[in-house]
Formats: sequence, structure tokens, C-alpha cells
Amino acid sequence: MKLVKSGAYLVESFTGNEIDQSKWQRWLMDPSMHVEIGDRFLHIYGTTSMDKRAFTGLTTRQLYPADAMLMTEMSMPCRYDQRGTWFGFVTHLCNRVLGDEVRMLSIPDNNCEVTFGRMGEKLGWFFWWFDHGRGEFHKWVDDEPLKPFGDENSAFHTVRLSYDVVTRELEAGILDGGRWIRVGKPVRFLKLFSSIELKIDANAKALNLDVRFRNCRLFPNPKRNSVKVFVGDPSPRTGAIVELCDLDGKLITKSEVNSDGLATLNLSIDANFPLSGRFKIMLDQKVIDSMEITSDGVQGIYPGDFYASSA
Repeated sequence: MKLVKSGAYLVESFTGNEIDQSKWQRWLMDPSMHVEIGDRFLHIYGTTSMDKRAFTGLTTRQLYPADAMLMTEMSMPCRYDQRGTWFGFVTHLCNRVLGDEVRMLSIPDNNCEVTFGRMGEKLGWFFWWFDHGRGEFHKWVDDEPLKPFGDENSAFHTVRLSYDVVTRELEAGILDGGRWIRVGKPVRFLKLFSSIELKIDANAKALNLDVRFRNCRLFPNPKRNSVKVFVGDPSPRTGAIVELCDLDGKLITKSEVNSDGLATLNLSIDANFPLSGRFKIMLDQKVIDSMEITSDGVQGIYPGDFYASSA
């Protein structure tokens, strides 16, 4: 059994010494700020020099499908009581491409983001959004922002943004102790594509800001994007069963192989992708093939993966 094609649209572990220019471009509105590769993370930092709103970070160079989920891990090792009405550390799911080199501005800037930062007296985790096509934007909700966990300056926190192309719903979450906590309130509007921005958003000078991103992954929304396994030699092994269990042997999902030789394995929308797991293919109650995958950073099992077995 082997992986034929990963379902992930983009994965980035930020290893090596240089930013991968085939995936990313810089967005440097403030020349005093820095965007570099650290020790397995993207490092954006510096002292702001502009008294107006400015973005510093990376954006993707191309567009990806809209029906997607974005996850990153963020840590912000700096002081949060600095002056200025607004500064934020941002994971942003956009609808178009905007950076120093490549710009695609002919479609609406429909977007959403998870931001940790300060808005006036409010400090915490925000869900911001902008429906450019209708001229509507984020509205405060009673439980916003989500209060800080208290370790944002030392620990990495996993955040996610998702878009459902059928319902047009956008939502945000943050992982806490193995479960997702919603950030803000879901909103519905049209997105045509997905692109990524990882950045600092600041609107005052003399702010000493620092954010680190790691393990960025953009992949199909698991609501309607399953893992598929072809089982055949090459004739379909109709009636075989494909199981996916976690590494402790607990069943995650299973499917019968259909007349085309395909098993369709549906995954939970609340999983922290990528997954670890063990595939087992059984025929007449015997295991005829198997494969074990241990997730590591951005490597592992994603919605949309396609595997094949010639057993």
C-alpha cells in the first residue's frame, strides 16, 4: 500500500535556511521589520517605524480551492502592553493574492483571520472578517475576544480557519487540550479561492513585535473531502474492507471497497490534521495489506489523500 497523491494544497514546515520562493512572497510595508526563517519556524519581528497601518509577513504566490481548512501554530514572544490602538499577530485566509511581487486584485477581498493582539483595551484572540463584495465587516460579539491563555509568549497555539463552499460558512477555532474552541462567531459569504497571509498588523511606531509561525497546512475541508483507497491487482477487490485506526488501535473510520475498487473514508471535521494512523485492508477476515503513518509536523494523513494497494 502506498500514497499516490496527497490531498493537501500546501504544507510548510519552515525548515532550511531560506524562504521557499516557489510558494511564498514577502509583504513588507514597514522597511524596519524583518521576515526570516528561524529554527523550524517563520520569524517575523522588529520595531515598527510607521505611524499608520502596515503589514509585515509572508503571503502565498498562488490561489488554491476555496473549500478549505487552514491550520498554523503561533507563538508571540513579546510584550502586549505596548502603546498603540491596535497591533495583531495574524493567520489570514484570503480570497486573492497580495504581496510585494504578485498581486491579483481583480476579485473581491473576501477574507477572514484569527488574530492574537490588542484592540484598544481589549487583548486576546479575535476572529476578523471582511465581505468586500457587500461592504460588510467584523462586528463585535459578546464573548469576543477569547481571553488569552497566559502562555502566548512562550507556547505555540494551533489555530484554524475553515470555509464550507456549500453553506458559505467561515469559522475560526483554537486548539485547547485536544479540543477546538470557537473564536468569534461564524459568518457566511462567498469565497472564490484560498490564499494565505502570515503577518504582523500594526498601526503605530516604536512597537517591539515578534511572532513565530510553524507547521502551516492548507487542505480540503473534511466535510466533503474523504480519503480514498484503491484496492486491486489491478482488478477491483470488491467486498474488501479498509479500516483506518489510530496508532493505539482505535477505529477512526472504515469503508467497504466498491465495484470500482474504491474505499471512501470520511474523517472528522474536528480532527487536528495531519493524522497518524494505520490502514488495514481485509478480505475474508484476513489482513491482505497495511500501512502505518506517523504524523510529524506537516506530514501525515489529510482529507483528499489517495492511496492504492495491489494486494
